[in-house]
Amino acid sequence: MKTLPFTITLISAIITAIAPGLLAQPQPSANEIYIDSNCRRNQQLPQLERFTIVSRNEFTTNGQNYWLYRGQYQDGAVLLCISQPNFNQPKVLNAKDLQRTFIDQVVRDPNNKTAFIIAVRGGNGMDTPVTNFGLDLSNVDRPKVTPLSILQQRGTLKDGDPSLPNGSLYREHSFQGRANQSITIDLKSRSFEHSVTIIAPSGNKIVDIKAVRVNNRESQITVKLPSNGTYKIVVQGLNRTSKGSYTLSINSNQL
Repeated sequence: MKTLPFTITLISAIITAIAPGLLAQPQPSANEIYIDSNCRRNQQLPQLERFTIVSRNEFTTNGQNYWLYRGQYQDGAVLLCISQPNFNQPKVLNAKDLQRTFIDQVVRDPNNKTAFIIAVRGGNGMDTPVTNFGLDLSNVDRPKVTPLSILQQRGTLKDGDPSLPNGSLYREHSFQGRANQSITIDLKSRSFEHSVTIIAPSGNKIVDIKAVRVNNRESQITVKLPSNGTYKIVVQGLNRTSKGSYTLSINSNQL
């Protein structure tokens, strides 16, 4: 019984050492800015109530400077906001097609100083389709949202599909394009490695102007089309064993 005080003291010390780690809330990072569901900045928000700002774009319309910024929730969904500089008079952007979605990027439209191109994924997974939207903020109280999707397709490479001399299977998809139109092609598959070929209405293959390959199962190609007409996208497996499902998204990059 003489050892009891020592035992109690030891247990108390262990609990004291462990409890702060269990009970402490994550502290705000010096480089992070948090907003609430009404787009107001608040660095003291608990984790379950805050959105972390991941991008901010400045623009001017009707002589007034504005910020377009997006806050990302812990599940990846995004809240789009508008304010005057320094979070003055913030409000949730009135654009239901874009709110609480999974946004990959927000870039300025090269042809319109008050417009942006917003790439939205259809879910929080690798093989989900991507849809571009044009967002015109010439009137910030009445933003105009324009879908820029050209083609959204889920396909499958399977036995019985056409094949090349080396045995690789392929499938073709077609879409209408116009001269000097900038498009982005996203092809994703969990099942097989692939290559992508773009064929112009003339029958010539188009050289990729800009291509980013994350790996052989996920490709993103941005290209400017040379002419009006019907284009073909050829999805090809890398070898005779390349089979399975894929997601193909084609979007315009301009309003």
